Amino acid sequence: MALQDPQSGALTQSERDPASLPTRRGVLVGLAAVAGAVAAGGLTAPPVRAATTTRAVTLDEFMELSDILTDNEFSLRDEVGQQYLRALNNDPAHAQTLRVLVNGTVRVKRRPRTFDEVRRSGVLNDDAVAETARQILVHWYSGLVNGRTADYLEALAWETLPFAEPASTKIGFSKWDDVP
Repeated sequence: MALQDPQSGALTQSERDPASLPTRRGVLVGLAAVAGAVAAGGLTAPPVRAATTTRAVTLDEFMELSDILTDNEFSLRDEVGQQYLRALNNDPAHAQTLRVLVNGTVRVKRRPRTFDEVRRSGVLNDDAVAETARQILVHWYSGLVNGRTADYLEALAWETLPFAEPASTKIGFSKWDDVP
């Protein structure tokens, strides 16, 4: 915002002299002071925001978020989604950021419909939230949760490749054992 003298319309001294503008260090010190005041209990977040971020994510909301992140290209199954949602809620690295992600996508009036729209909305600008979105996609594409198979045949990695099919036999070349 340009600072102008109301009578002459000329720029003020602070606008003409970049040295008089706040530095990055000054802004960071100010933010640290605010964070310290919040930690000391001097400032609190509005109760409305706190209430929206603490509400648990429902399976329907998670499935809608998953549809958005996968660009609505696949038929995602609720039974598998329930396993992924449970794993995310039980992981301290993802439980809160999952709520933030749902609040910024599914719980808004103008919902994004694709991953690119989610990206453009800015909700993924926070690294922790972006990591949670990535983990959701890893679950769906790999079919794995906590190192265990949740969905093998319908893991999205198989559905995205037009030529590959999941292996259904022991590893190796069993057909080579057959005489031609």
